[in-house]
Amino acid sequence: MPASRTKSYRFSHALAEAFELRAKLLGYKNGTDMIKGLGRYDCLCQSAHGVTKEWANLTLEEQDLLDAKLLNRVKEGRGMKAAEAAKVDWRKL
Repeated sequence: MPASRTKSYRFSHALAEAFELRAKLLGYKNGTDMIKGLGRYDCLCQSAHGVTKEWANLTLEEQDLLDAKLLNRVKEGRGMKAAEAAKVDWRKL
């Protein structure tokens, strides 16, 4: 059976690097496999997207700054619980 058709998405370099680092830490083969897993999980749960939907409305410059802040947190191993993340002001990360 042939592989499914694919579609490409664009991410900042910082966010892509964060994906790769997290994927390696979590035991995925690569960042793409982790992103597919996250998408499938979202489709299964169909939960609301409060803070992440807000982040999508930031300017591209603000998104780049957010992605750089998130990459630094990944490199430092500084995560947070979902309840805390739902209330976080991204500028204070």
